[in-house]
Amino acid sequence: MSSIITSIVTKTTGLANCAVYWAKVGAELSKAVYKAEGLKPPSSKEFELVYKNALKFIKTPSEQQKFLQQAKNFQPTKECAYKVGIYGIQLLAFFSVGEVIGRRQLTPYVPSHH
Repeated sequence: MSSIITSIVTKTTGLANCAVYWAKVGAELSKAVYKAEGLKPPSSKEFELVYKNALKFIKTPSEQQKFLQQAKNFQPTKECAYKVGIYGIQLLAFFSVGEVIGRRQLTPYVPSHH
């Protein structure tokens, strides 16, 4: 019985150490990106402005029509295509990381088990 408990404690400690390590790595990476990109949280004035504009858009049909007209007249450029491609790659990466976390392994599920 004590060997089972020892085994469980050892495995749990190993998982906890791994989780702490990767949390620290993620925090440091996030901090580096935060500094390099010059990111900062929005000020209260910026938040208030965005909130007011969103409410104005929801409440005013003419604003909605103006938006639809702009969407109809949109002419994509090469720069837009590059941005869409980059955002698509980022979304795929986030999705893939989520899949790996969900499966708890890098390789796909074994078909015979599912």
